[in-house]
Amino acid sequence: MAGTTTRNTAVAVVLAALALTATACNGDDKGGSAAPAAPTTAAAQPTTAAPAPAAPTPTAEPTKEAPVKLTPAAYLKLVTEKTGAQTSAKITEEISVGGGRITATGAVSWAAGLQGELQMDMSATPAGKQLSGLTGGSTLTARYLKDGMYMRVGGQAAQELGGKHWLHYSYEDLGKAQGGIGGNQLKSADPVEGVRTLIASGKVSEAGKETVGGKQTTHYTGELTVADLAAAAGGSGLTDEQLAQVKKNLKAAGVTSETVDVWVDSDNLVVKRTEEADTKAGPFKVTVTYSDYGTKVATTAPDPSDVAELADVAGAAKGGAES
Repeated sequence: MAGTTTRNTAVAVVLAALALTATACNGDDKGGSAAPAAPTTAAAQPTTAAPAPAAPTPTAEPTKEAPVKLTPAAYLKLVTEKTGAQTSAKITEEISVGGGRITATGAVSWAAGLQGELQMDMSATPAGKQLSGLTGGSTLTARYLKDGMYMRVGGQAAQELGGKHWLHYSYEDLGKAQGGIGGNQLKSADPVEGVRTLIASGKVSEAGKETVGGKQTTHYTGELTVADLAAAAGGSGLTDEQLAQVKKNLKAAGVTSETVDVWVDSDNLVVKRTEEADTKAGPFKVTVTYSDYGTKVATTAPDPSDVAELADVAGAAKGGAES
């Protein structure tokens, strides 16, 4: 009984962590296809107009029109087009909430749904010791494929699964672990989804030049209210029921606003993104860095004979608890 309870707790922690990781890969599960804000004035890539055709008088200086500049929102729209044309990248991410921290490295593709493999280190989480019985250590391998997630297990968990080393569950399961909004928002890993949310808020500003991963970048930032987040979620194709759940989740978590930051290099590619918010569990922050756009990703599903389905495991655990 005690073993079943501990194992179920560990499974819940892992599912929640993988849901967060998938969301982080996705840039922002609330971003969707929100329309970018229209350009107004100020900031970024200048262009120079052609001089007027009239010949100058002998005493007049040649005149030029002032360079036309784009707003941060308009420039970031160009960034979404350039970055969106890419289909894969290597990523490094860190998710921290309260006193715990999860780090992950790997490569993902979003050419046709989320695909890739990540190595996740959960040793800095409060449940790290519990996880060792499930995964055989404080780290785990997660494979993202079109039909869902595969998590490699070890130790006692592998024994209880009849020697099988992979646990499979759908994106709907991940969505439930994330708070019941469904799994559709976790099926894309496009890094510009969060940028679209930032643009749609209408509150983006340029924060300066910074070096990220050895590259000179421009930093953009914006603070989104709960209303902004809900509006972005509504624009991403969520149903009314799912949208209501998003609002409920935010309220339950104690989130009143979220700060989104993106860093863009000279090739107009997103190289880093962060999201920060205060929650009832403590400060929450996701940091994702992108590199090697276009890297080859060829993740395959494990051998079916070595895979256990989450539904079967959950059913067995329930039966064991009732006996």
